[in-house]
Amino acid sequence: MTKNKHILSLLTVLIFSLFAIASTESEDEIEDEISDIEPDITVNATVLSAEYQENEIAADEKYKGKILLVSGTIDDIGKDLMDSIYVSLSDGEEFSFSGVQCFFSDSQTSVAAKLKKGQTITIKGKCDGLMGNVLLNGCTVQ
Repeated sequence: MTKNKHILSLLTVLIFSLFAIASTESEDEIEDEISDIEPDITVNATVLSAEYQENEIAADEKYKGKILLVSGTIDDIGKDLMDSIYVSLSDGEEFSFSGVQCFFSDSQTSVAAKLKKGQTITIKGKCDGLMGNVLLNGCTVQ
């Protein structure tokens, strides 16, 4: 079972990487696009992740393409295969492969460098749906 989870995680990362490469909008562009716009929805990371796990289609209808203000606990801080800065917010489940992954432009490097795992945070970003995790792009810490 654990081997299958690792394989699924690896496949998810690979698929996401392909989508990231093919993406036409950069984190900078999305950040600029949404910087002066009020969020459409305010939601907790646990609730957002749970809604996507329960019914991805319904959650996409509600959240995808919208600007979200998401609060949660930082589970991970790092860079992906494309060297993009991300912060993962926990879905509240121990040893879970789901949650909310927030991607930042390079202009947010100094902000991301000050964050700590376990810290409670609120992040604004544009929802891109589910790809292993719920993805937010163009993120800024609020």
